[in-house]
Amino acid sequence: MRVPASLKWIGNVFANFFRHSTTQKVLGILLFFSITILIVFSSFSPKQVNLKVDEVAREDIQSKINAVVIDEKQTAELRKQAAERVQKVYQEDKYALANTTNEINSFFTTVNEILAAEGEHDIQLQELIESTNSLRDEANLQLHSPTLAQYIINARPEDLELIRQAALSVVQNLLSKPVTEEALPDIYQQAHAQVDSMGYSRTARDIIKLVAINSLRPNLIYNAEATEKAIQEAVEAVQPVQKNIKAGEIIVRAGDRVTAEQISILEQLGIQRTQSYTSTLIGAGIFVLLTFWLVIQFLRRYYPDIFKDDRLMLLIGLIFIIILLLTRFLTMIKISNNAEINALVGYLAPVAAGSMLIAILLDNRLAHFLTLIMALYVGLLTEGSQLFYGITAFVGGTVGVFKVYRLSQTSDLAKSGLYVALANIVTIVTLSMIGGSFSWNAVLVGTVIGAVNGILSSILMIGALPFLESAFSITSMMKLLELSNPNHSLLRRLLLEAPGTYHHSLMVANLAEASAEAVGANPLLVRVGAYYHDIGKLKRPEYFVENQRGFDNPHEKIAPALSALIITSHVKDGLEIAREAHLPDVVVDFIAQHHGTSLTKYFYSRALEEDRDGSISPDSFRYEGPKPQSKEVALVMLADSVEAAIRSLQEPTEAKIKDMVKKIIKDKLNDGQLEACDLTFKDLETITQSFCTILEGIYHKRIEYPEVIVKEFERRRENHGNPDNQPAE
Repeated sequence: MRVPASLKWIGNVFANFFRHSTTQKVLGILLFFSITILIVFSSFSPKQVNLKVDEVAREDIQSKINAVVIDEKQTAELRKQAAERVQKVYQEDKYALANTTNEINSFFTTVNEILAAEGEHDIQLQELIESTNSLRDEANLQLHSPTLAQYIINARPEDLELIRQAALSVVQNLLSKPVTEEALPDIYQQAHAQVDSMGYSRTARDIIKLVAINSLRPNLIYNAEATEKAIQEAVEAVQPVQKNIKAGEIIVRAGDRVTAEQISILEQLGIQRTQSYTSTLIGAGIFVLLTFWLVIQFLRRYYPDIFKDDRLMLLIGLIFIIILLLTRFLTMIKISNNAEINALVGYLAPVAAGSMLIAILLDNRLAHFLTLIMALYVGLLTEGSQLFYGITAFVGGTVGVFKVYRLSQTSDLAKSGLYVALANIVTIVTLSMIGGSFSWNAVLVGTVIGAVNGILSSILMIGALPFLESAFSITSMMKLLELSNPNHSLLRRLLLEAPGTYHHSLMVANLAEASAEAVGANPLLVRVGAYYHDIGKLKRPEYFVENQRGFDNPHEKIAPALSALIITSHVKDGLEIAREAHLPDVVVDFIAQHHGTSLTKYFYSRALEEDRDGSISPDSFRYEGPKPQSKEVALVMLADSVEAAIRSLQEPTEAKIKDMVKKIIKDKLNDGQLEACDLTFKDLETITQSFCTILEGIYHKRIEYPEVIVKEFERRRENHGNPDNQPAE
C-alpha cells in the first residue's frame, strides 16, 4: 500500500518535532508534572469522606491527629446572646424642642390669620384641626372638630394665648427628658395626664392635647450604623469555644446519625470533603505547576548549564519523583494501633537522601533550594502535623547537604546519616515542645523515627549513588575519592614504573590543592587531576628528567625536534591510557589541558642553536592544547610548571622561590595560557602566596649545629650503646 506524500510530510514533521531538544525537554517536564500531580492527588482522594446531616455513618470515623477545633454551635449561641445584650445607640436631636415649639406657634398663627380674614371661619378651622391631628389613632385623639372650631371662634384672644402657653409648657416638660421613638406611646399617655390635670374646660384641654401631642417628636434619634458597629464588636469579642480532639478519638460512630456539629468538626480536621475531587485535582495541578515554575526559573537564572543539559534535568526529575514516591509509600504504613504514634510516620520522609544526592552529583546550593521544595511536598503528602513534618524534612536535608559538601573520605557518607539523624531528633523534640503535644511516649517514638530516617536516607543515598553516576555519566566526589586512592591501578603503575613522575604529581597536587578553595575551585578535583595529569609519561618514563636517576639523558643523543615530539606526546599518550582505564571526562581534561599550548622552551632553544637556515617554527615545539578551560586545570598547570622550575634551583632560598613563582605565573599569563579560564588577577596573587608558603616550607634551610654539639651528641650515643654493634644511621 502506497503512503500518500502528504502523510509522509506530516510524519517527517512530527519526527523532527520530537527530535528537537526543546520538545524533548517540554515532554519530559510534562511527564514529571503528570506523575507529581497523581502522587499529590492520591494522598488526598482516599482519606476524606462526604457525609451529610442525618446520614447514617457506615463506619467509625476517628481523628488521626491531636487538634483543637471550634464548637461552632455553642460559639454561635454565645455570639447571639452578646448581640442581643447590646443596647441601641442614639444620637441627640438638639433641635427637637425648637421644632416642636415652632409647630405649636405656627398652629396658633394660622388660627389668628383665619379669624382675621373674612369667610367661613368654622370650615377653615375644622380643616386645620383635621390636618393637624395626624396622631388620631396612635395617641388616642378622637376629637370633635366642629366643637373645637366653634370654641376657637368664640374664644377671646387672651384665652387662646393661655391655651398656647399651656401647650408649650406641656411639650417643654415632656422633652426635658430623653425621648426615643419607642418611648413615644408612653409620652403620649403622659401628655394626656398632664393636660387633664390642668384647670381648663374640656374643650380647651382637647385643643391643648391636639397641639401639644401632635407636635411631640423624639429628641434621641436611633443611629443604625453605630448600633451595628457595637453589635459587631460585641460579637467579635466573644472568643470561639474550643474543643480538644485527641488522636484516635472517634468523631462519628458507625450506625449513628451524623449531626451538623460532627460535620463541622470533621471539616476542621480535614476529614470531611467540602469540595469535589475535580477542584482538588485542579488545586494539586496549580500547586505542582507553581513549584515546577520556581525550579525552572531558579535553574535558568542560576544554573543555565544544568538547565540546558537534558541529561541533568532528567536526573533532577528522577530524584525528585523517587523521593515523593517513597514519602507517599511511607505515609501508608501503619506502625502502631495508637493513632497518635501512627501519625508520626510523616517524620520518615527521606528528603535528606535526595538532598545529598543532588549535592554530591550536581551542586550544593541547588540542593538547598530543592530541599525546600521537597519539604513543601512532604507537608502536602502527609497527615497530621504537616508543618512539623515539612520543617523536619527541610532541617534534615539541609544538614545532609552541609555534611557532604566537601568529602575527604568515603566514610563521610556514612557519617552524614548520623548527623541527619541527630538533626531530626533535635527538631522532632523541639517541635513537640512547641506544639504542646510533648509526651515521653511520643517523643521516644519520634526520636527512633528520626534516627531511622537519617540512617535510611544515608543507605538510600549510598546505594543509589553509583547507579546514578554510571547512568548519567557524572563524576561525583565519591568517584573522585575512589580515584584518589593510592591503590588505584594507574597510580600504582606510576609509582613502580615512573617513581619520579609519581612524586612530582604528589607535589603538584599539594601545591594546587592548597590554593584551590581560596580561588573558588574544587580542592578534591584539583588533587585527583594532579595525580593523573602526567600518566602519559608511563609510555616513555626515561625521557623525563624526574625519572632519570643514575641514567644517561637520552635527549642528548637525538635531535631537539624529536625530543620535543616525545615530550609533547605524553599528553596524547595520557589520553589513550585514560580512555583505556575509563577515567571520567573531568579528569581527562587535566591530561589534555595541563600544558595548554605552551612552548617547550629548552628544546626550542637547542633547535635555534642548530638552525642555520632559519626554518625552525615555534609551532612545532608547542603542545597541541587546548588551553585550560577551568580554574582547576589552570591551578594544576601553574603548580606543574612551578614545581619543576623550583626543583631545578641549586639553592632555593625564599627570595629565589618567590621570584621563580612570580616569573612562571607571569610567563603563563603573557603566553595567553590562562585566557580561557576565569582566574582573576586577585586569584593569581592568592595562588602566588600559597605556592610560596608551601615551597618555602619544603625547601627551608636546615639548621647547622655547632661542632661542639655534634661531638657531644656522638659521645652520648656511644655511651648509651648500640647493643647490636650496628653502625649508626
